[in-house]
Amino acid sequence: MKKNIIIILLLIITAKISAQEVTFNQIKEQYEAFEYEKVIQLSNSFVRSGGISDSVKIEVFQMRVVAFYSLGDETSSQNSFREILKINKNYQPDPSKISPRLIAIFQNVKEDYLKSLKQETALKDTLQQSQIVISPLQLKSSIIKNLFVPGWGQISSGYPEKGYLLSVASSANLVSMIYFIFDAKKKQDAYLKEINKSLIPSRYDSYNKSYKLRNILITSYVFIWLYSQIDLLLFSNGTDSNSAPDISGVAFGNSERDIQFNFRIPFPF
Repeated sequence: MKKNIIIILLLIITAKISAQEVTFNQIKEQYEAFEYEKVIQLSNSFVRSGGISDSVKIEVFQMRVVAFYSLGDETSSQNSFREILKINKNYQPDPSKISPRLIAIFQNVKEDYLKSLKQETALKDTLQQSQIVISPLQLKSSIIKNLFVPGWGQISSGYPEKGYLLSVASSANLVSMIYFIFDAKKKQDAYLKEINKSLIPSRYDSYNKSYKLRNILITSYVFIWLYSQIDLLLFSNGTDSNSAPDISGVAFGNSERDIQFNFRIPFPF
């Protein structure tokens, strides 16, 4: 029984291959006889059928190029060239089979095709980069990270350039802020303990400058921190700006008591 099935399958495959060879031969015969309308009719169904090698398809499309051009349909000739380029973008027509005029047309078609292909590739890359999808669990993790280090959440969410910029800016600001907090306290103590009247103004000026820088750095750090949180929640969360992410669910519990803390951040966009 199995042998019979195998034999039947082999006969079907052989018949199919033979039918394709005959169809291709028929197209070629009509092409060599300059029956271009018949070439187009026969090749219409042939190019849509499956199981045909790329080399055979290219040869059939080459015949269609000549057939369409000979019948005065240059647009269809260009379309046939495009179909060839879809199969092989490095294709070059054989001057012995195609006239110089058709080769010139092909060069224009190829130039436009490669240009559009490059634009499509660039667009796909841009869309892939912009369409960052973040799961709710990952977003919660990013928010927690961002509370401690501004920019860390953006890095975790797939926005490294923005994240590293915020991280470097906030870290440098934090280090400077801590330094001037201690510096201002040190200079304040020196100013309050100074008993030499001639040194009191200079002590005060030194303390005042350090005090002002401390306040500026504190304010700027708070600004960077708030900006980082807002940016993560609204613009760097990998979700559609028209949808409101649901951020909730922090719970602590034991066998006797359960303490649950839920919070929600709605976005009215």
